[in-house]
Amino acid sequence: MQFSNSELDITTLPKAEDANLIPIDERYYTVVTYYQVFYWFIIFIATLIVAILNEEFHSWIMAGITLAAYSILCFLNFRLSYLNFKNKAYAIRDHDILYQTGWLNKSLHVCPFNRIQHCSVDAGVFERDLGISKLKIYSAGGNDSDIVIPGLSQEQANDMRDLIILKNQQENE
Repeated sequence: MQFSNSELDITTLPKAEDANLIPIDERYYTVVTYYQVFYWFIIFIATLIVAILNEEFHSWIMAGITLAAYSILCFLNFRLSYLNFKNKAYAIRDHDILYQTGWLNKSLHVCPFNRIQHCSVDAGVFERDLGISKLKIYSAGGNDSDIVIPGLSQEQANDMRDLIILKNQQENE
């Protein structure tokens, strides 16, 4: 048997960046907002307790500075999470699945079907309330999921899971 290792013309290869990405469901931003409101409420209560117990915070100046800092941080957190949400998108192609995330540091994850070990559909408390789920895709060599696509309808997530399993079986045959 003769060994062969031909060069490939990389300009003719399909580009993942050219795929038509589908943005995640708008309802997912509601879930993100619920979690953030809960998080910022806890921080507000903790700050309030510290302010009550610490006599240095009993002045109007310290209360104003603390409230201003809290408001600015809260606004920035909500704004940055919205920008991050707007850049989440996915696509399914013949041989792989793509997931894009990030707004400042954009990432495009490509996972071939033949590398996928298993996938699952999960929904938290708020997701179930809004009728959305997240698809977790696990590939070889790790305990954590490699790709988590949030903001899918329950039906859409189940259909994608079934398609991935079918494609995986076809790739491995």
